[in-house]
Amino acid sequence: MNLGEYQDCVCRKMGNTQAQCLGEYTLGEQGKLVRLTPKAGERGVAVVLDGCVLRDNQPKCDGLFLWQGNQRQAAVLVELKGAGDIPHAFEQLAYVKRHRAEYRQLVARLEEEARGRVAEKAVVVTNGLLSKPEQERLENHHGIRVMAVIHCEASSPIPEMRDYL
Repeated sequence: MNLGEYQDCVCRKMGNTQAQCLGEYTLGEQGKLVRLTPKAGERGVAVVLDGCVLRDNQPKCDGLFLWQGNQRQAAVLVELKGAGDIPHAFEQLAYVKRHRAEYRQLVARLEEEARGRVAEKAVVVTNGLLSKPEQERLENHHGIRVMAVIHCEASSPIPEMRDYL
């Protein structure tokens, strides 16, 4: 997948310059990890947003997975968040989705390459817990649907985004 000026923000198998890249398809920060591993016939990339694509002081989330499968494609925004700051994750995801031209450019590139509509999704990966009513309240307050709030501890298996596509 060619991301043009943002190609340096894509995670690689080896030689990553971005601290959030923990392998070609894995994003991580402070013990919170998530991956999206393409199967045969699929393509995907993990993109570091915070500090690479987005370098200013405006709200931003940590990363983005771009995925192409069997006549489907998805852009999945990812926020890796500690237990005490989960509400802020919803604000960050909503801001990127609504106000970041760079995010729109990346989704447009995927649409051009895949020649089809891209499903836009968002996830929070956290070591904290969030009740369903609290998640719905945060979604309504920030005007964004979050596909999943995924629990991840440093000692637990790395969550696989394929389970949520």
